[in-house]
Amino acid sequence: MALLKKIPLLLVFMILSLLVAQELDDDLTLNKKPIIILPARDVDNPGSISNRLTEIVAQKATEMGRFEVIDRRLLDAILEEQKLQLSGMISESQIVKIGELAAAEEAFMVNVIEFGQKGVPKIIKPQQREKDEEEQNQDETLSTWVVKTMVGATAKAIVESAKSDAVRRVELENNIHTVINAEVRMLNVATGVSTNSFRINAQFTGGNRDASLNMALTNITWQISRKLRGFYALTSEVMQVDGYELTMLTGDDLGIKQGSLFEIASIDREKTYKDRTVTIPGKARALARITNVGPDASEAKVIRKWRKVVPGLKAYEMMKTPLVSQIDLFYGQHPWYELSAKFWLMPFSKLSVGLGGQLGLLEDSEKNNNAYLGIGSTMDLDLFYIFGVTPSMGISIPVNLFMRRDDQNHDVFSTLITPSVDLNLAIQLGQFRDLVISTRYIFSHIHSDWTYQAETDNENDGSFSNKAVWDGVEPTFNAIKGFYFNLSLRKIHF
Repeated sequence: MALLKKIPLLLVFMILSLLVAQELDDDLTLNKKPIIILPARDVDNPGSISNRLTEIVAQKATEMGRFEVIDRRLLDAILEEQKLQLSGMISESQIVKIGELAAAEEAFMVNVIEFGQKGVPKIIKPQQREKDEEEQNQDETLSTWVVKTMVGATAKAIVESAKSDAVRRVELENNIHTVINAEVRMLNVATGVSTNSFRINAQFTGGNRDASLNMALTNITWQISRKLRGFYALTSEVMQVDGYELTMLTGDDLGIKQGSLFEIASIDREKTYKDRTVTIPGKARALARITNVGPDASEAKVIRKWRKVVPGLKAYEMMKTPLVSQIDLFYGQHPWYELSAKFWLMPFSKLSVGLGGQLGLLEDSEKNNNAYLGIGSTMDLDLFYIFGVTPSMGISIPVNLFMRRDDQNHDVFSTLITPSVDLNLAIQLGQFRDLVISTRYIFSHIHSDWTYQAETDNENDGSFSNKAVWDGVEPTFNAIKGFYFNLSLRKIHF
């Protein structure tokens, strides 16, 4: 009897032993990618724009954690040992040779396509010019007008001559226009073939040369940080599955951050077709978000699943955040009818933000339907995900603009803000679609006065806002507090 109890334990031990003994797939990302980064030009000039861009690429690649950047001092030692020198301009074949000597699998080449700095005149806005002229003419009298008329030509000549070349030069030197246009290309050291590339460009006008250049480089730095991830997407493997909790074979050693998204998919299959072996990509099964990062393994949580997830599946890092669009149908017994659309920013984060617009009809206190257009924002907090259902709660703040005519036939406008607390239930219909049922509680409202734009007698004074004219009581929206229901169709794009 005791022996029978030990049999399941022995079986589990044997299965685990077999799993450990299995070799990992070659396409898994297990180590950092060694790279060498060099500028294509001015390699001997540390202060050149090529070298400054190269330093930014090296810094951002190091910060990402998935690249092992070959130190320039180590490179100089290797070249010295091989009795080689870097020339002022490096070709792709040279950088491949350097990469081979440094034992790098990939080589990055930074090529400056365009760089320029020049002083440009400051642009004076027409409104500011008119304001200056009005201030100059504000206290003008008859005597000053006569003097100005008599000596106008002479005064103009004096002003023009007073503005010397030195003054113009100072003005231009403090309003520098900087242009940077460059390309970062990744080369395979073994083949010398370009495998990836991206363009970076920035322009900035203002300040002296250093200030203008620094602002342009700040823009470049942001672009490099955003685009460099596409050079080395991580491929992991699902090690363990416990309900909706996963353990994945990737961690801090490869620069994984909490909140990173991975697509879980089945393993690619090889098939022979007409004497040729082809690879059939695996099918996507789920999305997972990293919740806890370890040294070389991480914990993740399934946030969306449409097929079964088991150990051994591949996990591919998502380079772009999925985009979620949503169409809402809203109805209230007030009566109140509304059709709206929104887009979700960072939709699979714990806290997401939606921005959108709406149009609808709302009955006022006079029993008249009022048409409106509006914009709004929503903050949504996901509570959990289970069996394809995601409950969440949030806050919505729509701002609606109403348009109608008053009793004197004026085109009048009014705004209505109706903040609400929402309770949502997202039901997954498939890989890309959800049905969302929501309950909204509108706890307050802000309604502005009805106004219209009236013209003044003086054409130069423009128009002014005037209150609407009503024969009876001004229409209001005072009875809209309470519970309402919302039905939405959501689509995920990734």
